[in-house]
Amino acid sequence: MAGLYLSLASTSWGAVGDRAANVVLFIGDGMGTEHVHAANCFKGEPLCFESFPHFALVDTDSLSGLTDSAAGATAIATGTRVEYWTFGDRSSNQLPSILEYFQGKGKRSGLVTTDYMTAATPAAFATHALDRYDLVQIAGDYLSAIRPNVLLGGGGSAMTPAAASAAGYAVATNVDELAAIDPAASDYLSGQFGGGQMPYEYDGIGDLPHLREMTGVALSVLEREPAGFFLMVEGANIDDAAHGNNLPRLIPETLEFEAAVQVALDWAADRSDTLILVTADHETGGLTVVGDNGAGNEPDVEWSTTGHTRTPVGCWAWGPGSERVDGSMANTNTFHALRDAALLQTFYLGVQVDENGRHTPIWAAAPGDTFRLEYSDGLDPADWQPLGTVTAETDSIFIVDTNDWPEIQRYYRAVALP
Repeated sequence: MAGLYLSLASTSWGAVGDRAANVVLFIGDGMGTEHVHAANCFKGEPLCFESFPHFALVDTDSLSGLTDSAAGATAIATGTRVEYWTFGDRSSNQLPSILEYFQGKGKRSGLVTTDYMTAATPAAFATHALDRYDLVQIAGDYLSAIRPNVLLGGGGSAMTPAAASAAGYAVATNVDELAAIDPAASDYLSGQFGGGQMPYEYDGIGDLPHLREMTGVALSVLEREPAGFFLMVEGANIDDAAHGNNLPRLIPETLEFEAAVQVALDWAADRSDTLILVTADHETGGLTVVGDNGAGNEPDVEWSTTGHTRTPVGCWAWGPGSERVDGSMANTNTFHALRDAALLQTFYLGVQVDENGRHTPIWAAAPGDTFRLEYSDGLDPADWQPLGTVTAETDSIFIVDTNDWPEIQRYYRAVALP
């Protein structure tokens, strides 16, 4: 049938809006699956993220094999493995982090941690320093170069309220000041709480905010951007407790981390545009739960080390794009799951036919999103050939094929690109 061109969307599942405008990444530093199991035993029921619909086991290697928080977080943040103790040579090759990628898409961004603000895990998302202890450059990158909208964590370590204020950030130094922040008037917020890593929940945190409170404030500031946001939240003290094989402190830190996840889950409950992903940078302590003593009681456990291990960690995912988390994954694939969830997958809308009988396939899009257009003269098997790359200026993209191939059915697709 001459001039008839059928079309095929490469991924046409779900509603047009089913992509992650907002991405919330939770990192339990040092949190292996047995750390979660121990907290589950004490709580007497699964942690909220254990019921997420998608789960994977993730390896945590660096280029050196065993990893640390800098290399582990860099693998997640950039999709690239680097050497132990470093963020990789990002100053020369300008390897962008997932935070920077989303900033380039017009999204707001934030980092929340119970560690000091310039520590390795948050820094991996917003610095081009090489060394995890180059705190002066990390602080400078935060305030003057990369400028996440929200920076909430322990104070000191090259971060000062005066420098943050001079850089245009509203500053909070305790829980009352944080609660007094007006999200509508705070495009940039720096919380600098205490003089270093924040205290264990077990020991009491005084006038400092809990991780769940910092998460809630971060969401209230970031949600004001129509294009969406990226937020990384770290439970840092899980790692320190595991280094000390200290179960009494480990469990409350893990449960507070869960409470922060619940804040995000409650915020996103009625939305279809938010991906929540919970994972770890590595496992610490070689923990194994050997006996469940019931709710309210610490389980019986064994530890094999006070250091890091190469034991795979868990990754739990909820929301659009969560299906990318499955089976066994490399830690670098976490980056791709986060990034690709925010791509608008092509949604086939239909065909327009002009007065000459030419067919124009049309797909939904979002302004600024880029797609690779391809065609194939058959599907068994398909042999996709490039037609070109387009960037959507409106809410749709289309192909006008002015050629005439008698007796050929031509198939088209549009593939979302980073």
